[in-house]
Amino acid sequence: MRKIITVALASAFIAPFAAHAGEWSGTLVDTRCMAMDASNTGNDHGGGAKKGCAAACANMGIPVAVLVGDKMHVIAAPSAKFAKYMGKPIKVFGEEISGTPGLILPKKVEVDGQEIDVGGMM
Repeated sequence: MRKIITVALASAFIAPFAAHAGEWSGTLVDTRCMAMDASNTGNDHGGGAKKGCAAACANMGIPVAVLVGDKMHVIAAPSAKFAKYMGKPIKVFGEEISGTPGLILPKKVEVDGQEIDVGGMM
């Protein structure tokens, strides 16, 4: 019985950190501005009035995400590494954490068909 309880407890702690490999293609967005207005998918917001807004948010450390359809998948990597690519098509290869749906640990990131170095996790 004691063994069963130990295995059950260990599974409860490990399961939330299991990852599922995948590939996500979409638009690179900043999560702050997207949360305020779903039309903020480019680098400039407010009908172009706020030039470079998404890049500024990324440089300030606001998490970035790949927007696939109408769902954001947050990329667990330093946001500033993405600043010059905001609003561009992006492809992320990595793992989605099962206990935190929508969070991607990137292994490889491509923008305009070129691999970019985004370092490690945030």
